[in-house]
Amino acid sequence: MSATTKRFGVIVIILLLVVSVSACGGSKGPDIKISNPWARPSPKMATSGAAYMIIENKGKEDDALIGAESDVSNNTEIHEMVVDENSVMHMKPVEGQRLTIPARGKVELKPGGYHIMLINLKHQLQEGEIVHLTLKFEKSGEMKVDAPVKMLK
Repeated sequence: MSATTKRFGVIVIILLLVVSVSACGGSKGPDIKISNPWARPSPKMATSGAAYMIIENKGKEDDALIGAESDVSNNTEIHEMVVDENSVMHMKPVEGQRLTIPARGKVELKPGGYHIMLINLKHQLQEGEIVHLTLKFEKSGEMKVDAPVKMLK
């Protein structure tokens, strides 16, 4: 084998390594961060509650919140507030229980918008308590979140 052929072979191998390394590190999937989680205290005799937070996706690929569980309720769903054709605001489950968190974007779960609905509460939520949530993401898997119960200020 000639020196030129060997050099060419080494160059090809180096180029293949560079392409492989950049392919592995160049495509960053979802990178979900949760901030400002909180839940509202329940009024007396309330059978449901709500939790809020900001879900940010710092990655280069969309993800979706596809479910949630809580230690304080028998059922936990993703809900949203909508205005119907009569200009009346009401709450409804998010279609398909799938809330897209766009790449390099964020979705704020807040009163009057998207929220985690805590259905059939096991007890009344009181200020100072912590609600333990498990959020389920399509690509990022499960994330544990502790939401302190507090009054909106």
